[in-house]
Amino acid sequence: MDLENLIFSSDEEDEPRRLVRVYRPRINFEVFNDFQFKEKFRLRRTEVQFVLERIGRWLPNSEKNMALNPMQQLLVTLHWLGNAGAYHGVADMHGISKSTVCRIVRRVVRIIVDHIFQNIVAWPLVCNENAIEFLRIGGFPSVAGAVDGTLIKIDSPNINEEQFVDRHGNHSLNVMGVCGPDYTFYAVSARWPGSVHDARVLRTSHLAQQFEGGWRPFPGAVLLGKISY
Repeated sequence: MDLENLIFSSDEEDEPRRLVRVYRPRINFEVFNDFQFKEKFRLRRTEVQFVLERIGRWLPNSEKNMALNPMQQLLVTLHWLGNAGAYHGVADMHGISKSTVCRIVRRVVRIIVDHIFQNIVAWPLVCNENAIEFLRIGGFPSVAGAVDGTLIKIDSPNINEEQFVDRHGNHSLNVMGVCGPDYTFYAVSARWPGSVHDARVLRTSHLAQQFEGGWRPFPGAVLLGKISY
């Protein structure tokens, strides 16, 4: 229950007071300037609509108690993800509570992962042109994708905290990604803590198992990566 949105009320002074929910106006969802829209939500309007068309059916849609509609839920999530803001900052920006922001972010992210991630982050049916484009860009033949890792900072976890401390002393996840020449993601692995080396993340990934089993996006394809110690 969102205590910051509740007040005590009583019709008679000698009667017990009861909790009455107070709803703040929902604000800052209508952004008419395209530049400001992308600056706030990190995606263009057409891209937001693309995501909404694919996940909207799984988001609750009710007019009861000023509930946020599917578009507003998606925008709250994008605002929080894209600006690395605290829950209370995004909550104040849109006239909702911190707990509401938390619930919406968890719900929307889970739906994206469950219903569209596997279809969007995948190898294209035809990869031969990748080799031509990588050869043009860097002079490397037979390259199907570029692989690298990045450290994504997180809050200190309550369990196995020391495993998430990376080489910079921050708590993080070590996320591996494989991209094509146009920066499209083909594969992502985000299941290892920050203390794990990039080489181990790649070696234990499903993609590495596929390559070791003989699968290739096209015959003779290789991944291009940077060696770091």
